[in-house]
Amino acid sequence: MTRRLTFVGAPAAALFLASCALVRGGLFDDHRYGDVGLYGHYAHEMTAGRWPYGDFYDVYPPLAQPLFLVVRLLPGAFAPGFKWTMALCGVAAVLVLVAALLAVGASLSRVALAAAVAAVSPLLVGPVFLNTYDLFPALLTVGAVLALLHRRDRLTVVLLALAVAAKIFPLVLLPLVLVEVWERGGREAVQRALAWFAGVLVLVHVPFVIMGAGGLRFSYTQQLRRGLEVESLAGGVLLVLDRLGLHQVTLRDQALGSRDAVSSLADALATLSSLVVIAAVLLVAWLYLRGRRDTLVAAAASVTAFVAFSKVLSPQYLVWLVPLVPAAGLAASAVLVATLALTHAEWSRFVESHGTVDQWGHALSWWILARDLVLVVLYVLLVLKLRAGSRLRSRH
Repeated sequence: MTRRLTFVGAPAAALFLASCALVRGGLFDDHRYGDVGLYGHYAHEMTAGRWPYGDFYDVYPPLAQPLFLVVRLLPGAFAPGFKWTMALCGVAAVLVLVAALLAVGASLSRVALAAAVAAVSPLLVGPVFLNTYDLFPALLTVGAVLALLHRRDRLTVVLLALAVAAKIFPLVLLPLVLVEVWERGGREAVQRALAWFAGVLVLVHVPFVIMGAGGLRFSYTQQLRRGLEVESLAGGVLLVLDRLGLHQVTLRDQALGSRDAVSSLADALATLSSLVVIAAVLLVAWLYLRGRRDTLVAAAASVTAFVAFSKVLSPQYLVWLVPLVPAAGLAASAVLVATLALTHAEWSRFVESHGTVDQWGHALSWWILARDLVLVVLYVLLVLKLRAGSRLRSRH
C-alpha cells in the first residue's frame, strides 16, 4: 500500500501545488481574496494579548483561532504564510484521499482519477480556494473518514470532534460513525464514542468559555440565526423569480459578510432549508445502515447534503467536497468538476460586480441557480449509488 500511495500520491501532491501556484489568488499572488484579511486581523489581535470572543468579536469556531495564531507567528507577512499553510493542508488532504481509496481496495485507475480531480481543484474553484481556512477542517474530516475505514474508532471521533470545532459541517458525519461503532461494539461502544466526541469538543471550548463565554455564545447564536443567503439553493430560486418578475426580492449585506434575501418568504425558506438538510443527512445514514457500508460514498453524500441544501452557501464551502466526492467514482467526479467550474464563474462575476446588492443579485441569479442545481444532482447521484448498494445487500 505504501508503494501505491507514493506512486499516485507524489504526482498528485506536485500537481496540487502547481495548481495552487498558477491559480489567481494563489501562492505567488499578493492580492487578497476571500477572508484572509479578516483572519489576519484576528491573529493580530491575539498576538497583542487580546482573546477572541472576550476582547473582540470573532465569527469563527474556536479551533480556527489557533490556526490563525500559528500562521501569524510564521516568518513573513500573514497572507502568504496563510496560503502556504492551506496549500500544505490541501496536499495532506489529497494524500489522505488516496490512502482512503487504497484502504478500500480501489483500482489504480479509480485512485488516479480521484487524485487528479482533487489535484486540479484549486484551478477549478479559483481565487477563493487558498484564501479561506476551509481546507483545514476538510483535512480533519477526510482524516476522520480514513480512521473510520481502518476501524480506529477513538481516533475517528477525536478527529471528527476537532473538525466540528473548526467548522460545524463535519457534524453530518456523526450518524455514519455511530452506525459503524454500533455494528462493531454495540451500545457501550456508542456511549464511549459519544463521550470522547463530547469531551474533545468541551476541551477545545473551555479556554474560550473562560475568557469570553458571552462572546462565544453570541458567535454561535449569530450563526444559527443567519437568514437565507442568496447563494443558497432557495436563495437562488428567489433571485431567478425576482429576475422573471414573479417575486420581488430585497437583498441586504449582513454583518457576517453574506448577502441575504429579506422577506417573510425568505425566512420561511431558510427554516425549510434547515429541515431539508436534516432529512437529507438522515436519508444517507439510513441507506448506509441498510447498505454495503460504502463509507466513502456515504461521507461524500452527507457533506454534499449540507452544502446543497443549507440556508447558507458561500463559494468556499465547495472546498469541503474536494477530498471526498472524487472517491465516489467517475460520474460523481464529473459532476463535481462542473460544480467547481460554475463556482469559479460565479466568483469571477461577483468580484467584477461593483454595483448595488440588487444589481449584483440580478447579474448572478442564473449562475447561482445553475450551480446549486448541479449540487442537487451530485447529491442525488451519490444517494442513488448508496441505494444500489442497499439493494445489493438485501439480496444476500
